Amino acid sequence: MWSLIYGKVVKLMQKDRITGLPVFEDFLSEAGAIVSDRSRKYLIVAADICDFHYINTNFGYDVGDEVLKDVADVITNFFSSESLLICTRAYSDHFIGLFSCSGYSENQVYEQVVELKYNVAKAILKHVSLISPNLNIGIHYLEDNEENIISAVDKANVARRTGKGNYSIPCVIYSEHLMEIKENSAKILPIFEESFKNEAIRVYLQPKISAETKKLVGAEALSRLVGKDGRIIPPNMFIAALEKTGKIVDLDFYVLRYISKLIHKWIEQGIEPVPISFNLSRLHFFNETIVEDIIAIVNRYKVPPRYIEIEVTESVFFEEADVIIEKVEKLRNFGFKVSVDDFGAGYSSLNLIGILPVDVIKLDKGFVKDSLKTKRGNDIIKGLIGILNDIKLDIVCEGVETTEEERIIKDYGCTDIQGFLYDRPIPVCEFEQKYIS
Repeated sequence: MWSLIYGKVVKLMQKDRITGLPVFEDFLSEAGAIVSDRSRKYLIVAADICDFHYINTNFGYDVGDEVLKDVADVITNFFSSESLLICTRAYSDHFIGLFSCSGYSENQVYEQVVELKYNVAKAILKHVSLISPNLNIGIHYLEDNEENIISAVDKANVARRTGKGNYSIPCVIYSEHLMEIKENSAKILPIFEESFKNEAIRVYLQPKISAETKKLVGAEALSRLVGKDGRIIPPNMFIAALEKTGKIVDLDFYVLRYISKLIHKWIEQGIEPVPISFNLSRLHFFNETIVEDIIAIVNRYKVPPRYIEIEVTESVFFEEADVIIEKVEKLRNFGFKVSVDDFGAGYSSLNLIGILPVDVIKLDKGFVKDSLKTKRGNDIIKGLIGILNDIKLDIVCEGVETTEEERIIKDYGCTDIQGFLYDRPIPVCEFEQKYIS
């Protein structure tokens, strides 16, 4: 669209019909012109709404459009015009903004992101319930005077995707290391496929210790891949890649079969097993036979279900909640324990307590550590643990690293501890030597 202004023909920016923001193509043109002036420092922010498809599917597209409009309003009204230079809804629920960061430290940017996410969460909760609203945010600082706007947007999106779904981190800042991780993801799948076929995936166990007796009460099973050079590939290098391709389902079942065989061996040796937990990805719940498949595996190895604990992350329960809760109830009715992992990492954890059919709450390590830093945080975690005890839920505090942290959460009523204070995840043979034999 063109117009005659002050005797000059200029192009007017087209507006997105829902948010009123400039369309993506006009954003690129305008942002590119802005950053050509290198007298200021700039950053690109890429953001998307966690599980936006759930809002559209369960509340309707009209509600989804209202959410998009309110999120756009929060973003544009939160920042000053000197800070936010131009913003767009690139597509669907994806927003891109160009900011001036002159005079701002990285810590100040970080604090602004935390406050923005809180305001966005409040705006979303005006329209929907039983959801843990969150923004996935990636940031790229334009430090290269020759870098064009398209490259800058791509890098912000790489950072955004790296932290996608992780409620415990406010944002991810782009670095060359992230690009290496992206490239490494393409190398992960062949390694996983070969390891899976040859049953060479390593399973580690991290002990859970009673806060009262200091004795072993359980363990969590965690997987590790081994590269061709013999080095261990950590989970942050392969879990995201497996989730994107759906291969995480194969990994979860691999771990379940492994711990079922291990528990069967202990029983055959006359050893009383401790319950072992394993993580169940949200992708499993889209499988109609997930309950029957899990039961079939433990029955094959003649393992009493009380020795298997199924961990599901807090955020999973906000996707198709009714269907997931129904399947969780079936698993519990068969005799499995079910725990909520990363509890406290989202915004609406307290909404979950009254409706979830679970046995164990695992308090997120970031939530625990942040809460113990301030008096208000201490009061919150003390009150939360008190509520969980009152309704007869077991509590595991994750990420405990010091005796002082242990003392505080024990005094507050935490049942069990999992963290480096007692042990890191270790190979099964080492676990058996230290805790079983």
